Amino acid sequence: MKLEPRSNKDFFAGLLFALIGGFAMAGAFAYPIGTAMRMGPGYFPAVLGGILVLFGLVILARGLRSGERVSGPWGWRPLGWALLSLLLFGFLVTRLGLVPALAAMLVTASLAGRAPRWRETLVLTVTMTAFAVALFVYGLQIPFRLFIG
Repeated sequence: MKLEPRSNKDFFAGLLFALIGGFAMAGAFAYPIGTAMRMGPGYFPAVLGGILVLFGLVILARGLRSGERVSGPWGWRPLGWALLSLLLFGFLVTRLGLVPALAAMLVTASLAGRAPRWRETLVLTVTMTAFAVALFVYGLQIPFRLFIG
């Protein structure tokens, strides 16, 4: 069995998860962690980052064991659309409100697919936006503005 991590898709996915989890944990330790009974502001990001690191290491090890190679070129177009959708959400949520920012993010993210289906995109956008508003604004009572004005 020859290990070639440079051409292994699970190796890269696991490495990415582990790095993101590590950065989340590093950022979380800037805040008081607390205990499970009295959680501080850094507790949840630290635990979530730790879980992500563990998942990443498991996926990385599985990739090294399987030796499955990456086939085909990188999908730069889908990666670009997905990144743009996240940046667009971050830019618009404080300027236009939660609903328009979510709608813009989901429509932009749908462009990452091979052939976006607009009817499905519309249904998904309405459903996910309604779910996010119900969960974050009404359920968790996070003070997001739904619309500007």
